[in-house]
Amino acid sequence: MSRTAHRGRRARIWLVGAGVLALLTAGAGTAVAGSDRPAGGRTAEPQLVAAGTTAKVGKASRTPQPGKPRPTPSPTSSPTASPTPTPTPTTTTSPPSTDVNVQIPIPGYVTGFRFGDIVVDEARGRVYLTGGKGTDGLIVTDLTGNVVRTLPGIAPGAAGMTLSPDGRKLYIAAGDQDWLRIVDLDTWELDGQFAGKTDGTMTCPKDMAFAAGQLWVSWGCENEPTAGIGRVDLATGKFDVYAVDAIDERITSAMLLATSPAQPDMLIAGATGTSPALLVRFEATATGLIQRAISRTDGGSVAQLAVTPDGSEVIVPSGAPYYHPVLRTSDLVEVHRYPTVPYPNAVAVRPDGLVVAGTDSSYDKDVWIFEPGGTTPTATYEFGHLPNQETWAHNLVNGGLAVSGDKIYAVTDQLAEPAMVTLRIRTLP
Repeated sequence: MSRTAHRGRRARIWLVGAGVLALLTAGAGTAVAGSDRPAGGRTAEPQLVAAGTTAKVGKASRTPQPGKPRPTPSPTSSPTASPTPTPTPTTTTSPPSTDVNVQIPIPGYVTGFRFGDIVVDEARGRVYLTGGKGTDGLIVTDLTGNVVRTLPGIAPGAAGMTLSPDGRKLYIAAGDQDWLRIVDLDTWELDGQFAGKTDGTMTCPKDMAFAAGQLWVSWGCENEPTAGIGRVDLATGKFDVYAVDAIDERITSAMLLATSPAQPDMLIAGATGTSPALLVRFEATATGLIQRAISRTDGGSVAQLAVTPDGSEVIVPSGAPYYHPVLRTSDLVEVHRYPTVPYPNAVAVRPDGLVVAGTDSSYDKDVWIFEPGGTTPTATYEFGHLPNQETWAHNLVNGGLAVSGDKIYAVTDQLAEPAMVTLRIRTLP
């Protein structure tokens, strides 16, 4: 299914549920997580909801979304300023859950249609989140979900992110301003890099990746026929908007980019606004990108890309077909399938090859875990209602998956909570 068709499905669900939504109240059973604001910064506080804890709250009559189970009421903590809820004594004898659900307000975020990026920084023990077009901030949590810093207003249109090769800087695509925001991860000082055209027309940078010692920037504004991949000269700051030397098919929508340390000169690109979507393997040089293989998805637009640790394969979820296809990077021919369900929209691969596959499924599991090359999931995860809530169930956002060690990090949203996402952290078996 194409991205457009997929959005239409979500829109129909919204229309059907409009009458129900009028009765919904704000989510409850939350505790405020700590936030370290920069000088002069101001943002809404994220809320941490730990499964196995509860607080008293008045509830309006609500109808849960079909296909997702209504949660069993469970104890929660009283609101507190501490990042970790303090449990209220209860009579239950069940062991506490290790699940973590952190509700994070993102002003300007559009539920069900837009999301920026999620990056896990294992070396510093952090997770970075952006909200996409219409948003402008960076949210930083630790690996257990505690929000440690928020940087509002730094990157209008905050979209894709990438870490510098030495891990000292975080690059954020500010797609609403033709700009890359550069964050020093030691001092939190801010710098910037122009990524636009000299004639003043918008480029709307989407994603970034380092390959062959260069920084490559994909760009393309919504509903515009022109898009491409540019190159930043890190020594001079010059931006070359057209860095693709030659390509068999024209790039018409912004692309997601993926690389692998095992093949440092390889760049994989997948289009986000066409159906079927263009896929290209480039060889990166000091001055440009050379096409080495080209193909298209069997379904819709690319939602996320994950290259296997040895660089030999790339997994490409695109809404349809209803599995996660694995393509050989040398020629972009499909060589394997991870069987999931409608609608594949996220993927992450651990350094040992473990595959975390995500779907935007209202009536089935949301995340599927596979051993490399496997066909039967070793574990699955369902993101339904938050504890003590009876609103519609949550859905995994496009590109909202990451994995680090024994933890998966998933970003969900739901129609009853605009300008809000929830970071779900689950421990792998």
